[in-house]
Order: sequence, then C-alpha cells, then structure tokens
Amino acid sequence: GTGRFFTGFCRDLTERHRAEARIQEQQQELLHMARFTALGEMASTLAHEINQPLTAITNYLKGSRRLLEKSAEEHAPMLREAVEKAAEQALRAGDVIRHLRDFVARGESERNVQRLPTLIEEASSLALVGAREADVRVSYKLDPAAELVLTDRIQIQQVLLNLMRNAVEAMQGAPRRELHVMTVARDDGMAEVSVIDTGAGLAPEVSAQLFQPFVTTKKQGMGVGLSICRTIVESHGGHIWAEAMPAGGTAFRFTLRIVDKEEVTNGGE
Repeated sequence: GTGRFFTGFCRDLTERHRAEARIQEQQQELLHMARFTALGEMASTLAHEINQPLTAITNYLKGSRRLLEKSAEEHAPMLREAVEKAAEQALRAGDVIRHLRDFVARGESERNVQRLPTLIEEASSLALVGAREADVRVSYKLDPAAELVLTDRIQIQQVLLNLMRNAVEAMQGAPRRELHVMTVARDDGMAEVSVIDTGAGLAPEVSAQLFQPFVTTKKQGMGVGLSICRTIVESHGGHIWAEAMPAGGTAFRFTLRIVDKEEVTNGGE
C-alpha cells in the first residue's frame, strides 16, 4: 500500500558460457578424432588392397624390361631406363603405404641415422617433377652442421614431398616463383628444415588451424596431408609450423634431432 517495488536478480553467466564453449570445443575435437580414426582404418584397408596391384605393376614392368633388353630397337635403352625407374617408384609407393599402415596401426616407425641432404635430394627428385616447366626456380642452402638426423627415412621424405608439392602448387600463377629449401643446426640440438615459397601466402583464419585434419585450401584436397606431416614430425620429437614471409609467400618449418658424428662412431664401436 505504500507504492510499487521492483526486484532485480543479476546472474554472472561467464562461467556457464565458458563451460558451454569448452563442451563445444570438446565435441569438435571428438568429431575430428572420430573422422581421423576412420581415416586411419581406411588407410590400413587401402594399404592392403593397393599393395596387390602395385606388386602386379612391378612384375609387369620387370617383364617389360626383360623384353626390352632383347630388343634391337633404337630407343630400347631409353625405354628400358624409363621402365626401370617406374618399377622403382612402384616399389617405393609400396614402402610408403606399408610404413603408413604400420604407423597408423601401432604409432611406431623404424628410425635410424640418415643424411638429411640425401633425404632432401631424393624427395626433391620426386616432388619437383614438372617444376621447371612451371617456371619454378629452386635453390638449396644446407647447413653442414645439420647433416645427420635420427629419422624414419620414408616418413620424413613424405613430409618433405608434401611440403614441396604444396609450395609448387601455391605458386601457380604467381609473378615470382621461387622455392627455397634450407637447413640449419639450432643451439638446442635440433635441425630446422625450411621449405619456403613465394606464393600468395595463407589467410590468418587458415593459419590458425592449418595442421588440423580435414582443413584445406585446395578445391580437390582432403585436408589430411599437413595433419599427417604434423603427426610424423611430432612422433620424431620435433615440431612443425608455418609462418608468413615479409616479402610474401609462406615458410613451412620443422625440426628433427641431430645426431653427432661422435655418437655414430661410438655406436658402431
């Protein structure tokens, strides 16, 4: 009877919103993991199925090479060499698939001491096929102090192959097409490998989630290449990241543990 009163209640919903955001993030992570697990199972199945036709391809190529050895045709030596190289790559594809299957199944890899310049050279010979026709200039700057590393050869070559091919694709249509591959020995005992392009660069929103599964900037891409690269590098005790270059383009860098020559000598004794 003395007038009208209003009562207000203030509730701080910050924690509630944070909890909801955490739940949403966890759901997204679980969804990614479920798809990644499905991918692993699919990779294991495909590895088994693909190895069979690869074996048949290798056998056919070996048979063709034997026939060419008996041929007196003018171009037979050149064809024989091409067939031999094709057979080698079919065998290499089988190795890649076998290593991927083992890695997916057990998370393990066969690591031993490798020469980093050799790994880069072999990966480049595959990744840069057609680079000259695409008017891509390639340069190497390899630190002698970062020569020996402890790696699974096939897996690290796959990382290099992926990064180099991505770099070449990123420079399609660019006015300046330069690919720089560099290594440097860091003070923490790691070798830092850099694959640098002069393409258009990465959008900030893509950079933040670049190494997550199923994130891609390619129309035909699946978005698993860089995710697999990250898994491989981190399983080697290294780290992989991307950064924008001041003059344009992107640098992809990853690290591997350096093995001292003294360690190798002592291990051999």
